[in-house]
Amino acid sequence: MNTRGKALGKLVILLIVLAVAALAVAGVFGSRMNKRDSAGFRADLAGFESASYARAGNGFAAVSGVSCRLYGANGDVLQTVSRSYTDVQIVGAEGCAAVWSEGGTGLTLLLGENAMDLSFSGGVTGVDINDEGTSAVLAGENGYKGSVSVFNGSGDGVYRVYVGSGYPVDAAISPDSRSVAILSLTAEGSAVTVYRLDSEKAAAEYQEEGCSCFDLQYLPDGRLLLMAADRAVFLKEDGKLLGRREFGGEYLEDYSAGDGFVCLLMGRYQAGSGGRAVVLDTAGAVTAERELDGDAEGVSAAGKNLALRFSDRTAVCDPGLAELGSLESNAGVQAVMMRPNGGALIISGGKAAIFEP
Repeated sequence: MNTRGKALGKLVILLIVLAVAALAVAGVFGSRMNKRDSAGFRADLAGFESASYARAGNGFAAVSGVSCRLYGANGDVLQTVSRSYTDVQIVGAEGCAAVWSEGGTGLTLLLGENAMDLSFSGGVTGVDINDEGTSAVLAGENGYKGSVSVFNGSGDGVYRVYVGSGYPVDAAISPDSRSVAILSLTAEGSAVTVYRLDSEKAAAEYQEEGCSCFDLQYLPDGRLLLMAADRAVFLKEDGKLLGRREFGGEYLEDYSAGDGFVCLLMGRYQAGSGGRAVVLDTAGAVTAERELDGDAEGVSAAGKNLALRFSDRTAVCDPGLAELGSLESNAGVQAVMMRPNGGALIISGGKAAIFEP
């Protein structure tokens, strides 16, 4: 390393030390947390201080370049496996998680205290997993545009569908593990196809014309959310349109779904300040709106509440966007994840704690 590189390295280390010290002074992991935080939640992040994180129900999952770990609701380690990942992707659900390299052939399923490795010759491009541990894996497939494979909570393959038309970009598994939905891009726009796992025939189809959607997910109530840069579309599982919310001249910054609602962070400019939070019900109707008094960096919703992360603080709100409590320091915060049980998981400086307003 050259002299300038060494100096930059020392500067980075110094900044990290100062950030951790600032957290201690601000009381992020002390007095500003609810007292219940000190009773029962302990998470050992040794080796995962600079990891990527995902909520896993009331627990969470972490992945570094060489290993991944699943944590339970009390911060206890459920599973740790050593794997090598590049361009790492991670999704989680209650007591389980999936980790893979974008476009790579390998996938690791963390299912409670068990781990399973799967291989896909065409490369994995998307994974979804539900609270039952059932997962849907979107991968390339010779002779087809792609395939979607479904694995149960034990890691056994239970269903596969080959996609011959359109270009599949996402797949979602239903909360009850009975259906899988596939999002494909076509010449007409975006197509959603739903399959019941007891039949090879499509159970429902929907076409959003003139639009390139990028995300498809099941909501907790079994409805489907279809996301594009300029709209949110809500569907019944039978493919019938429930509602559509177009964003007009605003820009979608982030979004997250809780029980019975979806929170959108909207910006008025592609770069810069000025935005608001909008809450929709699962038919697409606006139920709450709020002008933001600062630049919101992200939203995480789960259960009945949501967490808005700003540059300087984190606010826990109800679906009406009324603040229930605020953590008045975000110095060094790496991740904020709302838990279904009402607390917000805060990861910072190699530590994890629960903020309960």
